[in-house]
Amino acid sequence: MILRDATTRFDVEVLDHLDHDAALPIVTRAACQGDMSVLRVTTAGATTIVPEAGVAVVRGENGGNTHSLHGDGPIMWDQAAPSDTGLMPGTLTVPEGSTAILLHPEHGGLAIVPGTYRVGRQREMADIARIVQD
Repeated sequence: MILRDATTRFDVEVLDHLDHDAALPIVTRAACQGDMSVLRVTTAGATTIVPEAGVAVVRGENGGNTHSLHGDGPIMWDQAAPSDTGLMPGTLTVPEGSTAILLHPEHGGLAIVPGTYRVGRQREMADIARIVQD
């Protein structure tokens, strides 16, 4: 799938500087998208079906730059319980025959193949440890 097809299908706008005709990178084990990470795991899978409109994994500051998950076929997402660090937004499971698409206005998209993944966030060390602002 190319970026233009993903953004049109899932009604997500991305910035003009991105190559809208580029194929989405395919995630089989691990990848990062800005301040988000996707890591394949062998833990229990997610069980909550993602709606047709997708789901916001992490909302950007002031409502912009949201990382959103969409399914090309059924996919599952379980939001993690709130924590002090906020570094583990949730678990994604992509069944055989489906692909998950992680979209972001500044970073474009990733195509995630079948498997179970831990979706995480990065943090930075400044005067205090804090979540990276994307």
